[in-house]
Amino acid sequence: MDAAAEPRTPEPETAGDGRFEARVVGMHCAGCVASIEKAVGDLPGVEGAEVSLLTGDLSVSLADTRPMDSALAADIAGAVESAGPYRVETASPAAAAEPGESAASSRWRDGFLPVLGGLALAGAAMGVAMSGFGASTAGRLAQFALATPVCLLFGWAFVKALGNSLRNWTFGMDSLIGLGAGAAYVSSVVALAAGGAGMLFFDTAALIVAIVRLGRWLEDRARGRATDALTELLAFAPDRARVVRDGIERLVPVAEVRRGEHVRVRPGERVPLDGRIARGGAAMDESLLTGESVPVERTVSDRVVAGAMNLTGAAEIEVTRPAADSTVSRIAAAVRKAQTEKIPIQRTADRVAGVFVPAVMAAAVLTFAAWLLVDGALDFALARGVAVLVVACPCAIGLAAPIAVLVATGRSARQGILFRSGGALEALAAVCAVALDKTGTVTTGTPVVVAAEPAPGWTRDELLRFAASAEQGSEHPLGVALVAHARGEAMDLRTPERFEALPGRGVTATFSGGTRAWVGSERLLRERGLPVPEDPGGGGASGWLRVVSESAGRTEFAGSIGFRDRPRPEAADLVRRLDDDGLAVSLVSGDEAAAVAATGLEIGVRNVEGGLLPAQKLSAVDRLRERYGRVAMVGDGINDAPALARADVGIALAQGTEIAREAAGVTLMRPDLRLVSVAVRIARRSLRIIRQNLFWAFIYNVAALPLAAGALYPATGLLLPPEAAAAAMALSSLTVVGNALRLRIG
Repeated sequence: MDAAAEPRTPEPETAGDGRFEARVVGMHCAGCVASIEKAVGDLPGVEGAEVSLLTGDLSVSLADTRPMDSALAADIAGAVESAGPYRVETASPAAAAEPGESAASSRWRDGFLPVLGGLALAGAAMGVAMSGFGASTAGRLAQFALATPVCLLFGWAFVKALGNSLRNWTFGMDSLIGLGAGAAYVSSVVALAAGGAGMLFFDTAALIVAIVRLGRWLEDRARGRATDALTELLAFAPDRARVVRDGIERLVPVAEVRRGEHVRVRPGERVPLDGRIARGGAAMDESLLTGESVPVERTVSDRVVAGAMNLTGAAEIEVTRPAADSTVSRIAAAVRKAQTEKIPIQRTADRVAGVFVPAVMAAAVLTFAAWLLVDGALDFALARGVAVLVVACPCAIGLAAPIAVLVATGRSARQGILFRSGGALEALAAVCAVALDKTGTVTTGTPVVVAAEPAPGWTRDELLRFAASAEQGSEHPLGVALVAHARGEAMDLRTPERFEALPGRGVTATFSGGTRAWVGSERLLRERGLPVPEDPGGGGASGWLRVVSESAGRTEFAGSIGFRDRPRPEAADLVRRLDDDGLAVSLVSGDEAAAVAATGLEIGVRNVEGGLLPAQKLSAVDRLRERYGRVAMVGDGINDAPALARADVGIALAQGTEIAREAAGVTLMRPDLRLVSVAVRIARRSLRIIRQNLFWAFIYNVAALPLAAGALYPATGLLLPPEAAAAAMALSSLTVVGNALRLRIG
């Protein structure tokens, strides 16, 4: 054997937390998955294994007693190969998701053209069998000559799979095809060697394997469309960067660029790595993250993300994250994780498929035996048994859930919604209530003036003008909001002669004529020897500034100014959408009850709870669950993390805290609350399509099995030939994939 052709043991690739990850090539159904998971799971030192049928990702949980090394990697690869015609690769997700043009043409050359040739030979064998020439010795030999290359080229893998299945006692689709086509071919060889006039099934065996291979080729192409989202996402980031080293610009692979190095990005090029602009500036199209095509100006010290398009000027960027940790890579990793992790409904389907294959084998044997006893015709009984084996392959059952999850999570990622797991997708589809955090989630987090309560002797405008004039030098958010409000009302502000910030208390400013203003907290009132008034409670304010005037030795309280952060522009629209979808909406917050009630009234939420500590938010989530059912929690802060984790599914804002994102199952990459509704609708539609797929896959088998077995033949004369059964089986898988691809639109 040529050295280049020898199988290579994969290098260990650990994923952290005692896991090993690789890719498996050659799987086609849930039975394949079950075979591999059992073979790898039985290895010493392995606690469990999980394989994704769609992406081929293998994730192995390791026991503490066995370290990850080359020997264990070799054992895992050997176990995979012993389970069937599968092999292990350690290609990176990016490489796997980005087939080049040459790879596509290679698939066409090495996939479709041989299948086309096999179909032609199998069709010729059928033509000979159905002609008058087929019964002659020469015709029978011609059938053998035409079918044998097809059976050897395409059928040997199925026979090998059958042998492995019998050895490991785990059966999949390949086992059924191998048994059915093998029985047809071997019985025909025996009949030909006997020299009698017994019926031959060479054309049937050849057509079965050729049609199955054609169906797989079509299915693989359809699956490729389902992974387009991940491919497009990874394509955003260039694979090479212009790095400045020793004053010289070099074009190098992004994987070789280190944190702290500088890269240059010219107009019309995409940013290769996350970083901060060190020199220059440009208008950047960051629509891959924000969804907004409107360019944003980035200048020195501003952050930029990998994949952003430089539209105007030249920029030199200091790299802050390596390629493997870039924003695009992390998004792609999250999408891939969601696509490969099995959801509960898929695990159920896999368990059913694992039992289904042995049951079909038993049904085929019973069918063969029954017809042999009833009719006595060996060729007819064999044809019925083969048809049962072929028509009942559980491909559609195995594909029903993962293909829908893959398409849904890919589409969601393009819209700025990241599902951390397929389980989060399924959980979100079942929620009956949504709890919304207020500050920073429903609201902008930027305070605005909502109330002005002047003391006796002062007017509203006098109070606002006096306080805003004093706050002109302040950087405090309330002071900035007050000045912006006064200028928005076209007030003529005075310029203070002296200004002083009083940390933790407020500010003081002195104007011409000796008048002095004190603006700040209640502590400031106490320091000035003034009584603290009760909160006016107007306008649903969540915070107040107290204003004191000091003039000619006289100190007086001038009034209070209330602030509240305003809801996001799209918050009310989100509530309407959730209400239209039949979801109960609740607003929960640690803010003052009056402020929460005012915000709820403004955006249309009737059920509001304010003044909640983090532990009390947990109770609020539990109460919603008791009243309505499953709950989704939407939040962005550290104080929201416990409630995000307690909810059936947590939804975090990407601009929120990291602990909130870690506690959530879904992350919104764009600051648009309406994505919550989009995510719910995608999840619901996905689960609906999964259920449709499973229903039709099982109904197909329920309807096709009796027809293939000949149960209707005595009464109606209806039969399903083995080759037609193979075509029907392939069509069922394509139907499931096509139904899932509907998630890409709408």
